[in-house]
Amino acid sequence: MGLLKTLLKLMFLLMLGAVVVGAVYFVKRPKDDTSVSFEEWPSVPRNPEA
Repeated sequence: MGLLKTLLKLMFLLMLGAVVVGAVYFVKRPKDDTSVSFEEWPSVPRNPEA
């Protein structure tokens, strides 16, 4: 019974650590200021073989 409790505590701590690391990674990621606009098409050259 003691081993099961220890394993559950370890799994809980690992899960909590993963949540914290994920939140820090989500906050620290660089912001992409070039938002996609559906009003303007990107300049793509025409394909003459199409």
